[in-house]
Amino acid sequence: MRNWFVPKEPLDIEGLFRFFGNDALMEGIAVFGRLLLGGLVAAMLIGAPSLEAQLQRPLAPLPPNGLRVAPFFDGWYQNTDGTITLSFGYSNLNLTEVVEIPVGPDNFISPAEFDGRQPTFFEPPGARAEEPPTRRRRNRGVFTVTVPAGFRDDVVWSLVNQERTFSVPGNARNSAYQLQWPMAMGSQPPLVRFSPNGPAGRGPSGIDAEPISASVDTPLSLTVWFHDDSVREEEPVAVRQRRADPDKPIPALTVTWFKHTGPGSVVFSPHTDELAETEGMATTTATFGQPGEYLIRVRADNFGGVDSSAGDQCCWTNGYVKVTVTS
Repeated sequence: MRNWFVPKEPLDIEGLFRFFGNDALMEGIAVFGRLLLGGLVAAMLIGAPSLEAQLQRPLAPLPPNGLRVAPFFDGWYQNTDGTITLSFGYSNLNLTEVVEIPVGPDNFISPAEFDGRQPTFFEPPGARAEEPPTRRRRNRGVFTVTVPAGFRDDVVWSLVNQERTFSVPGNARNSAYQLQWPMAMGSQPPLVRFSPNGPAGRGPSGIDAEPISASVDTPLSLTVWFHDDSVREEEPVAVRQRRADPDKPIPALTVTWFKHTGPGSVVFSPHTDELAETEGMATTTATFGQPGEYLIRVRADNFGGVDSSAGDQCCWTNGYVKVTVTS
């Protein structure tokens, strides 16, 4: 029987052969290899997952619906008064299934002083499309939370669905998450107003309209005024040529309406306007299916710019309208 000794210093491969001897070391490697191979085979045979388990793996195709909604922290803005604005969005992995989670134990923000601005209506990419899309994407900058100057703690948004809790912290401790504009080619969020000469909002924090009232099943007219005052450099020819249809006009602004919170359905007509002008107005009608308190969000974006897209975290502005609906 071979006696084994512990070497005084770490050994390289050549030192291992000198210390243990060629035959002994090769025998040990062979035994180890057989044990390793046997263990792998046993694991494959004993622990082989079922077809159902394999379909749940990350690389397996996802089903179209029945999936989770999760919150996302998109970044933070430094304000001129020293306060910090934290931007949040969400991801609905479903292709067509709308998920609603009321504010409460399943949809909350902590500390509680910042709770209540988050959406309760989580729309997937294909909720309004005639055919379900094949691509999932996030909804960025849906709402913001502004914290006082010097606030360094986390603001945590949590959603409970699919028997799990999904939470995301937002803070300004990491400069990599700082957002700002104008962008590289000059794009910045458009100005949005709820009256021709009223106060304007810019960016995800946007602006709030005066509360209004409506009745169930009676169309309510909603209008926003916009102005994209970006000063852009000319778009490079190479970028224009890479488009699917280089000659197709690109909208200067797109205005889209969303239900943010509320107990019933809201139908917008139209729900999206693609506008050729950088300044003007856009109008929709909203029809409410149930009485209650609603918050409508409108988003004006200039994603037609080469440096403007949701993935760039710029450039759009939110507007919010509180509507009390009676029967």
